[in-house]
Amino acid sequence: MKIFNLKDSEMPAMLAEIELLGGYRFKDQGLLLTALRHSSYVAEQSQECECNQRLEFLGDAVLQLVLSDFLFEGLPAAQEGILTRTRSMLVREQANASYALKLRLDRALLLGNGENMSGGRQRPSILGDAFEAFLGAVYLDGGLEEARALCLRLLPEPQECLQSLGLEENPKGMLLEYCQSQHQQKPEYVCVSAEGPVHEPLYEVKVVFKGREIARGEGKNRKSAESNAAKNAMLNKAWEAEINA
Repeated sequence: MKIFNLKDSEMPAMLAEIELLGGYRFKDQGLLLTALRHSSYVAEQSQECECNQRLEFLGDAVLQLVLSDFLFEGLPAAQEGILTRTRSMLVREQANASYALKLRLDRALLLGNGENMSGGRQRPSILGDAFEAFLGAVYLDGGLEEARALCLRLLPEPQECLQSLGLEENPKGMLLEYCQSQHQQKPEYVCVSAEGPVHEPLYEVKVVFKGREIARGEGKNRKSAESNAAKNAMLNKAWEAEINA
């Protein structure tokens, strides 16, 4: 894994790749470079330059607006609470970090030596901030519609977002509903182990369906382990081939 900043000679090709992946070509490429400058990098430079924090602030607001409109139009039957929780899921740190990775911003980030050496290039908080800064740069350079188009290229369909919310909030319920509707039978949960110190145990649970183990999950208590096992079963349905064989 590369842990150092790109050389000046390598940066133009990387910026062109980011523009291609994002579907947007900057008129002012200085905005794109600013979006990639972490504060740790700026602190080590002898010449004054701007870090990406102001663009991050702007991009966060743009993302909230775009997602609100995206969900409002795409989920006409959803109530306010569902819309709010779905939006929160789509703008949390891990989600923003995944958008940054799709755009390969991690490869072009300009980090200070300490951040580089400590794994900052893979840190979700830094990646998420970089995506928001990138979105803010697109907004300043091309306007709201270009920023909206970028987000829509990265987001799943609204109904998929709703399903993901259900999987986050109630994975056992989703697995139960799926198994009953598709196979007319309920899954069962079996505790495999409970290890570790009393104050910090680690539980492992397996999901058994039609006599076969279909997934496992771990957690700090049995309830969370069961939830994680159910989520893993829903995310990887390779077990269905064996069940149906």
